[in-house]
Amino acid sequence: MLLLLACGKEKKQESVEGYKPIYADGADLKQVSVAAEEALENPGRVYVYGEYLLINDQAKGIHIYDNTNPSSPVEVSFIAIPGNLDFSVSNGMLYADNITDMVVVDITNPASPDYINRIEDVFPLQQFPDEFGAFECVDPSKGIVVGWEKTTLSNPECFK
Repeated sequence: MLLLLACGKEKKQESVEGYKPIYADGADLKQVSVAAEEALENPGRVYVYGEYLLINDQAKGIHIYDNTNPSSPVEVSFIAIPGNLDFSVSNGMLYADNITDMVVVDITNPASPDYINRIEDVFPLQQFPDEFGAFECVDPSKGIVVGWEKTTLSNPECFK
């Protein structure tokens, strides 16, 4: 009886602030490239390396700034690494996640980073946002999740 009553009710429209996945095609995700500069849109991790400041642009890549004048840092290069969320530097080598792979980039000359190597399948696919709150379910038919975007969700099916 309760089941019949529940089925007859119309679902109430519910909107909450939460995260939806950003999808990309697999073929474009393994392209690591260098540009002179790129607008910083969604800053994440910040790392100091000598006189340089490295800032992750979440899901896009890593900006390298000359920080010899801390009041006015100057961007010297941008390393485009799709899906990048985290990185580390050791002995002039930058180690960064590229969806499920780890890429190694030589940054001994920060103005001209040099892609060195890729180690495949080091990280699991990200199925949940790093932040707490509501989120939209991942739909594998739309591609691979390269990041999460904060937005208003209507009737999210997967939220915690």
